[in-house]
Amino acid sequence: MVYRNWLNLNLHLLWCHNRYVVEGSRSTSEILQFTEYTNSAAWLVHEGWAQVEHEGHCHTAHPGQWLIVRPGDRVQTFSRETRMLSIAFEARWPDGSHLFQEGLSLVIDAHKVPALEKKVQPILQTVMNIAPGTWDLRDHKADLRCFLNLESLLCEWLLELAEILDAHGIQHAGHFGIDERVRHAVDLLHTRDLAAPLAVEQLAAQVHISPNHLTRLFRKDLQVTPNQFWDRLRIEHARSRLRQPDIRIKEVAIDLGFKHLSHFSKWFKRHTGGCPQVARDGAQGQKS
Repeated sequence: MVYRNWLNLNLHLLWCHNRYVVEGSRSTSEILQFTEYTNSAAWLVHEGWAQVEHEGHCHTAHPGQWLIVRPGDRVQTFSRETRMLSIAFEARWPDGSHLFQEGLSLVIDAHKVPALEKKVQPILQTVMNIAPGTWDLRDHKADLRCFLNLESLLCEWLLELAEILDAHGIQHAGHFGIDERVRHAVDLLHTRDLAAPLAVEQLAAQVHISPNHLTRLFRKDLQVTPNQFWDRLRIEHARSRLRQPDIRIKEVAIDLGFKHLSHFSKWFKRHTGGCPQVARDGAQGQKS
């Protein structure tokens, strides 16, 4: 794999925190369950337990254990008293596939991989400095120095994680042979206003090919059409925004250019199978 291929990897930190899953509720034995998270993540359990289920497999971590979570659709379950160190990130290729996925989830005893916790501590401290009391740092102000520092720290931590996963027979995925015009189109889509409708003809003109040719290339390289890729970006934005505390569904609808809340709800349900209200309410109180 050449360096050019790695330029297709979309890598960034989402959040990092060390606290109870639900603050102020340590005395009850009620369990908590969530299904709306699809990002890559790693949890170091300090108290209670954490569990993920996906594709018929169940993985549970207890105090003193890391749970390296498989990205994608899953069920996350926690005891009410769970306290853990959580780092969440995205590491994905343009077609939506993840850098680390096959072979996960994985439970590892923390004392066997001390560097994994050691290298996450600078990330945690930096996040606490720029976004105290919150779980998601994407909407918090950060200057260039802070951003580059976090990216550097995340890469150092991921190098450690990659070595650990490799020792367990888990290899990273690579994405080869994406047409330069597709990559250019993807870059353009990532910079577009999410509220604006997509005109495939205009996008194709920007990369100097016909709309039909662009659609064929998208299907070949990314297994989706340009419109489907655009909807994926918009759904990811909606899901991300709906996880934020005190967010109003109407605000998310406006972000995406919907004039009527009912139209947004129908669109969201068509693409996710659930309604925005459930996605928002399910995210409140637990950010992992």
